[in-house]
Amino acid sequence: MATLLSIPCQALVAPANAIDVAAASSHPAETKTKPKKSGSTTTLSNAAAIARAKRIAEQRKTKSPSGTAPSAAAHDEPAAVADSDPYEYRVTLACGVRRASNSESEDDRRCTDALTACLRRTPPSNEVMYYVWRMLPGRTGWILMGDTCGTANLPAAAPAPPPVPTFGQIQTAFRALPFAQPTVNIQPEGDVTLVNLPTYFEAMWPTVGLEPGEISEKVQLLSWSIEFKIAPGTYNYDFGDDTRSGATKDTGGPYPEGKIRHTYTQMNSAAQVKVDAELTGWFRVNGGVWEPIDTVADLQNEPVVTLQVREAKARLYNN
Repeated sequence: MATLLSIPCQALVAPANAIDVAAASSHPAETKTKPKKSGSTTTLSNAAAIARAKRIAEQRKTKSPSGTAPSAAAHDEPAAVADSDPYEYRVTLACGVRRASNSESEDDRRCTDALTACLRRTPPSNEVMYYVWRMLPGRTGWILMGDTCGTANLPAAAPAPPPVPTFGQIQTAFRALPFAQPTVNIQPEGDVTLVNLPTYFEAMWPTVGLEPGEISEKVQLLSWSIEFKIAPGTYNYDFGDDTRSGATKDTGGPYPEGKIRHTYTQMNSAAQVKVDAELTGWFRVNGGVWEPIDTVADLQNEPVVTLQVREAKARLYNN
């Protein structure tokens, strides 16, 4: 089982328009505390909420002008224990739509936006982004506090979210897939060519291993079941005479349409020809939508084809 990466992350931050309007309107008694600015982000604290809870507790201890203690109906806020956090919390994946419900949805479980959101922060982080919600006991409607990269800055009373793999862990799993190893088909046939004769090359994929266009078996990473769809990356043909094609997306082809061609200028009894290939692709979580993997698998130890480069000589014969 993979483990989450431990990378320093930012403090809990409140995104623009972070407060759920519908939820906030059902809590007119709850005063929003102005966030405290910290650099390019906005840091939130429970200190104001706890201080407010203390004031409510003190008010309940104070008798009304008529000499009787105020009734429970006089206050719609629950009593708070001094120095304690009065709120209930929920932690969900930051899946684009800022909402919270009493039950986890399928979209929440397979969200992939949360995997890359922290990469766009300053400084970037490979942690997963979470939304943090709070609600007073007995109320309905969660209020969004903000978002955070990783779990290090969650409120103490917040429950730990279900473990999910980071984007980096998914990319690592992609690079570890059992890929096929491409070989090179050469024309003229027979792995023999001539000096000054254009020679054609084509990358060929064997039947063993994953090749472009195929989908992998499901890979289980923590609570997520992940599939990978393989796509071609680049090819770099080594012609065995200290020259290369350079990186290209062209797989080459046979005579005369093939675009990967090379003309040898000297004889060579054993030119070692191969193609260095890189693959990329997409991934999806729990049968969701395909997302780009944004990395490449650089294949190693591709097979070598030995090519003979001969010199043709013209001779005249008497009939």
